[in-house]
Amino acid sequence: MISLIVAYDKNRCIGKKNTIPWKIKADMLRVKELTTNQTILMGRKTYESIGKPLPNRINRVLTRSLNYTANGIEIYHDFDMAIKNIQTEKLFIFGGSQIYEQYIDKVEEMYISEIQTCVVGDSFFPKIDMEKWIVVSCEEYDSDEDNEYNYKFIHLKRK
Repeated sequence: MISLIVAYDKNRCIGKKNTIPWKIKADMLRVKELTTNQTILMGRKTYESIGKPLPNRINRVLTRSLNYTANGIEIYHDFDMAIKNIQTEKLFIFGGSQIYEQYIDKVEEMYISEIQTCVVGDSFFPKIDMEKWIVVSCEEYDSDEDNEYNYKFIHLKRK
């Protein structure tokens, strides 16, 4: 199954200068819980912003650069090849904005963390056509010492 995981603000901003513009520990824990022992597929810029392979996952990086190399990841230059031979239950599209934009139509479910703020950013998630999706769950949480803003965890499945 091809899934997608993303955190964005009320304007669908996902980042600024290849960084995440908020601190939501609960989101990081959710990402870990959902993607551990699964395959994640991300663009090169997203991988470089993380700086290393995420542990206990199969890390696949999609890049146009034919000479790109990095330790501990699988490198692909074609999306169709990157999604073949998945040995895990799910493949998570992990960002960034170009990857989301190009491949959102291939996704069967989305796990969204909607951060209840508006930040100045330079990277955005595409607009979701809710006519194509069913809301499986939507949980709202208040900010606290570990989570700088109120946030929602939303799970969508394609109709």
